[in-house]
This record gives sequence, structure tokens and C-alpha cells, in this order.
Amino acid sequence: MQRSTKIILAFFTTTIALVAGTMYLLQSVQYRFEASSVLLGALILEALFLLLLRTYFLYESGRKETIIKVWLLVTSISMTYIIADLISGYFLIETHSPRTIPDEYRHHKLQPKTQLTFATREYNYIQKINNLGLRGVDLQVNKPRNQYQIIMLGDSFTMGKGVEDDKTFSALLEKDLNKKFIIHNNRIIEVLNAGVVSYSPILSFFQLTKEVGSLSPDLVVLSLDMSDLIQEMAYRNMATYGDDGQIIGVDGYKDKKPVAARVRRWINRNLYITRLFFFYLEKFSGEVIVENVVSQADPELLRHTLAHDSVQRKKQWQDVFDSILKIKRYCDDSGIKFLLTTYLWGHQVSKNEWRHGRFALVPENAVVSDRSIKTIEEFSMNNSIDLLNVFPVFRRYNGKSPLYYSYDMHWTSAGHKLMAEELKRYIRSTYLKTNVNVSK
Repeated sequence: MQRSTKIILAFFTTTIALVAGTMYLLQSVQYRFEASSVLLGALILEALFLLLLRTYFLYESGRKETIIKVWLLVTSISMTYIIADLISGYFLIETHSPRTIPDEYRHHKLQPKTQLTFATREYNYIQKINNLGLRGVDLQVNKPRNQYQIIMLGDSFTMGKGVEDDKTFSALLEKDLNKKFIIHNNRIIEVLNAGVVSYSPILSFFQLTKEVGSLSPDLVVLSLDMSDLIQEMAYRNMATYGDDGQIIGVDGYKDKKPVAARVRRWINRNLYITRLFFFYLEKFSGEVIVENVVSQADPELLRHTLAHDSVQRKKQWQDVFDSILKIKRYCDDSGIKFLLTTYLWGHQVSKNEWRHGRFALVPENAVVSDRSIKTIEEFSMNNSIDLLNVFPVFRRYNGKSPLYYSYDMHWTSAGHKLMAEELKRYIRSTYLKTNVNVSK
């Protein structure tokens, strides 16, 4: 066999061995790697193989100067790409996210006893996380007997991204109820903000059953977000299932330990162009993964709210409703009242809300559909679930202050105030009407 043929076979064998070894290591730590990651790794290794092979032949022919020029060209192109990607990431990737830690059941949670400063073009505030991993001041573990406790479950809208601790709808609701109503037997009302960024109903279920449910609340309120339909699917894709087919948990440690996962996470936070490449590659392959529908602006998140959506979403809704029913059954078994509430995003309110940021997720001339809220209403009615739909009151709003930020999708202080007012009205008339005296 000729020497050149042996070299080619050696390079080819090495490439195959590296790819196989990488896949084995990923499987051995039980990390569910995406096909796009393996494909990209294989392409990089193959390109390196071809480059080294070309270098070898140039060296054999005595063309050392050409070798130097080739490697200088490759190096300069690579460095230019990396620098451009880092600069793009610095200016285009928003990194103002709460400090979270992995959880074996609910994927991630807010780190207790921490605080983080949020500073963007639209808001600047400090978010404090208490001893129980909830937003706000430290709390007693055991609820006093003279206390009526309400726990708010939900995502970053409930958590209150964009406003101060005392301006979230949970804080405003607590203040308003205690100011206007006196509970019989001198009971006071406590509203706990258990919202966590990027949560969907299945994560809220495990948060309730594994942690906050032990606080013995009197009322649990779950806020269903328009992004939950797709995020629920992503979390369920990485969930662990028991022999009976039921979800045991969504283990957040699975994508924290492997080197491949840490590299991917660093790319998502720092390299805009490479992150975009992964996004479209995974979208083309049909994969729905947490990274794409949680940390990035994926138009798929809100497509179901638009009239032109033609995707069959029966299975997606079934998964969301299954998690809500789990929460309802837990509350029923524990003697806890349960309220489901759902709210809309700025593009569903009017053209004046969320004016600029919407175009990262919603086409400019898209027509809004209420198909999804009707599906939620039908589900609630068929399963005897109390539902507070705030769509009408948000659409009737005619105040001077906007309800949503212009670039960020979250509520302003005015949005939280309106949500708190609707919750106060509904909770007073439905759950407190026989237990309170209205102060004059």
C-alpha cells in the first residue's frame, strides 16, 4: 500500500474514532445530546481532517510557503469570525436573567438569599430572592394560624421581571387585600410570589408538590402564559418517566454536568452568530429543545396566537392540560382552593403595546386569533376549574401608561397594577366573600 493511502486511511480512521468516542462519552453520562450538535462536531472534525490532509500533501511536494499561507488564511478567517461573534453576542444577547440553580424535579429554581441588579434600556431595579427561593422578603416556614395564604405560580410575568419587588402583582395584591378587607378572627392575607423565569405548568406542578405546597396555602393561583404551550413540550421532551408513563421529574442536572452541555450553554450566552446557526439547524431538524424555546426568541412560541397558524396542536394542549389537572388534583386532595388565570402578550392587546420587541417573535402584519383562549376556557369549563381570563380588561385599558415595555415583552408597573386589580376583584368575590367584612 502506498504511503499516501496509508496517511489518508489514518486520518479518516482518527476522525471516525473521535466522533464515535464523543458520542460514547455523551451517552455514558446519560446526556440527551441533539443531532445538530453531533452534526456540527462531525463537520468540524471532517474540515480539520481535510485541512490536515491538504497540509500533508503540500508538505510532501515541498511547498512549505503555500502551507504557511494556507494556515495564515485559515487562522485569520477563524479569528475574524470569533471576534465578530463575540462582539455580536455582547451587544445582541440579553444576559439579564435571574440567578438560577438546577433542580432534579423542576429543572431550575431561583437561588435562595440572593439578589441581582437588572439594568436595561427600559428598566433598572434590584430583585431579591428570599430564604425559600421566592421573590421578596424572608418568610416563616410555618404559616401563622391567623393567616390566609395565597401562592402565585407562574413564569417571569408572575415573578415580575421588569419591576421592583414591591411592584409585582403579587405584592400589590397582598397590600390591597389587607388594606380593604378584614378577615374574620383577625386573619391577615399573605400572597407569596413563587413565579420563576421560564416555567411551564409541569415545572410549577413539581414546585408545588415538592416544595411550596408544604407551606399549607389556602389558595393556589396558576398563571398560564402564552409561551407555555411550546415550553411545556420542550420540558416534557427531556423529562424522566416512570414505568406507568407518568413524569417523575425534569432533571436540570442532566444538562449541567457534561462538558458538551457547558460548551453549548457558553455559546448560547456569548456567541450570537453560532447560536443562530444552532437555532436554525435544530429548527430544520424538527427538534424542540429547552435552549431554543426558553433562552431565545423563537417565533414558534407565539405562532398559536396568530390567525395564520395551521399546526395541529391537540397533543400540545393535552400535555399542558395534563399538568394543570395534576395541580388541581393535588390541591383538591390537600384541601386547597385552585384558580387558573391566563393573560395575553402585548401583540394580543393592541398595536400600541410591546411596539418594537414583538417583531422578533411575531410577523409585522400578523393577525391575532383568540383560538387559544377559547381552548383554555373550554378545558376549564369541562373540568370544573375556576378560570380568570384577563383578556377583556387588558384590551379595554385606556390609561396613559403602557402595560408592556416597548422592547421587553413583560409588564410595566401599570400592567402589574391592572393584573392585581383583577385578581383582587375575583378572589374577593369567589373565595373571600363569606369570610371578610369590607372596611368602611
